[in-house]
Amino acid sequence: MLEPLLWLSPVAQDVLSSCSTLLRGSVPCPPAKLAAALRDASAGTCSGLLGDQELCVGFAAELEGCKLKEISDKTAADLVAIFGKVLQSRSDKIRASAAELAKKLPKKTGLPSYSEVAALLPKGEKPGEALRRDWLLWHSVGCAHNPKELPAPTAATATERITIAACAGSGPSVERVLGLHVLEHIDKYQTWEASLEGNQTKSPSKGIKHPFDEKTTKEVALRRVLGNALPAAIADVVASKVMGGGSVQAVLAELVKSTKTAAVMPMYCAPPAPKEPKEAKGKTDKGGKQADAGSAKSAAASSPAAGQIGDLHKKTATQELQWHLLAYRLKPQTTLGAAAASPTPAGEAPKGKDSASQKSVPKGDAGGSAKPKGFAGTWAPVSDEVPPGHTAFSWSNTAPADGAHASFARTWIPSGNDCPPGHTPYSWEKTGGSTRTPSSSASAKAPKASTGKAPAAKEPAAKAPAASAADAPAEGSAEAALCKLDIRCGRILECDRVPDADSLYLLKINVGEDKPRQVVSSLVKHYKAEELKNRQVVVYCNIKPGKMRGFESQAMVLAATQDKGAENEKCELLAPPEGTAEGTRPMCGKLEVGSLSEGVSVKNISKVWGQVQPLLQTSGAKEAMFEGTTLTMKGNAVTVPSLTGVGIY
Repeated sequence: MLEPLLWLSPVAQDVLSSCSTLLRGSVPCPPAKLAAALRDASAGTCSGLLGDQELCVGFAAELEGCKLKEISDKTAADLVAIFGKVLQSRSDKIRASAAELAKKLPKKTGLPSYSEVAALLPKGEKPGEALRRDWLLWHSVGCAHNPKELPAPTAATATERITIAACAGSGPSVERVLGLHVLEHIDKYQTWEASLEGNQTKSPSKGIKHPFDEKTTKEVALRRVLGNALPAAIADVVASKVMGGGSVQAVLAELVKSTKTAAVMPMYCAPPAPKEPKEAKGKTDKGGKQADAGSAKSAAASSPAAGQIGDLHKKTATQELQWHLLAYRLKPQTTLGAAAASPTPAGEAPKGKDSASQKSVPKGDAGGSAKPKGFAGTWAPVSDEVPPGHTAFSWSNTAPADGAHASFARTWIPSGNDCPPGHTPYSWEKTGGSTRTPSSSASAKAPKASTGKAPAAKEPAAKAPAASAADAPAEGSAEAALCKLDIRCGRILECDRVPDADSLYLLKINVGEDKPRQVVSSLVKHYKAEELKNRQVVVYCNIKPGKMRGFESQAMVLAATQDKGAENEKCELLAPPEGTAEGTRPMCGKLEVGSLSEGVSVKNISKVWGQVQPLLQTSGAKEAMFEGTTLTMKGNAVTVPSLTGVGIY
């Protein structure tokens, strides 16, 4: 029964994944290379049973003496079999100790108690986690109080299991060793489970509407017993097939054979780079000065983040860039603008300079420091009268004839302290900057002197708040809720039936991420598998993951549905426009669906979906709509084949 434990539980996958990680994807390779990597593996490198250092070293020793020529996809099953020998050896060692302990137990009817078993352990040795938590041992308490409803299993089986738990200690291998005992004595465990009073067949009564028949009792008992050794989904499949005819051993062998055939070495993915550690409070710099962390925090609190700059400020909280951003928000002016705070009026020569000096390039800045050479020196300020990037000559010869500051060369003329160089008051407010209207800046005064139309120059700044409010949906509104839902174009890569589920497909969908998402969807009634493969769909991605029949569903495919839940239910998947790239989000007018989804917790996302879903439906033109506005991708509508005026779920 070792093979079912290896292949139908996570053991095989953990072994192959850990080996791939240790080899860093260099497969195929000789077994000696993997053996060396196993011996050098540090704590936490391997997952599952290989997290046990003793098993890891034993596995390395077996590899060094094996006949395998290489580690590759072709030998993946052989690699797991070699590890199985190591696990079997550990199990045999524990059982030998358990047999000696069993001889010391007091001879009596019923199950031994926890205190009786713990008292027999070697002096100074504390009971391990397996003994403290073993359900069969604690069943002895109920058995002593009510042996009719909670009968004891056979003495030999119970004693063997309890002593194994006492000698197994702690660690990842304990659960597998006990699981191996269950599989080896499956008939005895099943008989005992079926004998419990709660599993007996009963007649219908007020408290029992659908009583178990004899077949159901056996199936439930077998499923519960197998659940102590194998995943619940596998236990469910095995129990159902056994009740359909066949022995437990034959069904397990059939599942093991199909699983071994598909075994491969997983692809290796390098781990992400570690994040920059936070600086310690009160850390001194090179000059011996202590950083004033408290004042920096109070400055950040007094100047709340806004727009894209605020988001970037949070993301760089542990980096030096944060403090530069903080200074930028407190005084929105770049290095370019600060260097040219007092520009020379257009068309005039710099004050205090003759015509010859206008044609020369100053060699240093106002402080007399040397100007950097090459490209690095292009933006170094050369004086207080010209912006970085200009010489005195180029600056005084780039203004248009009428003196207006409209040419590209004048883009970085500072307009005062109300907005950074390169921005107008309107564009700065659109990015989430200060909403102050310039009243004494150079940009407000220049139009008055040159054109005499000061009111026209101030008009864009006055309209900025209205434009900003129109683009950003109000918090709590249906539009804001729509922007919190991560909805994208996806493509179905794989489509398989969920085992023993008449209405469920197991889909793998590419939504523009590194890995496809797994989705369980009840589309069997409406689509054939071949109709779904390679089909583009619309996917709701930041749904709270949930399990169906033991499989995790990580997203939801959206479809127009008529008579939802009824016998005559009709369902049509939303179709993105042809040529849409996977990962593309729909637009709803000027709003990008999902634009506010980053950082939204999926814990309560169902409330957001509940606010949006009633407003999603198809139009008479068979287009997906939100509150009467068509959802589009690449400028074209998201559509359905035929359903009109129905909800989208």
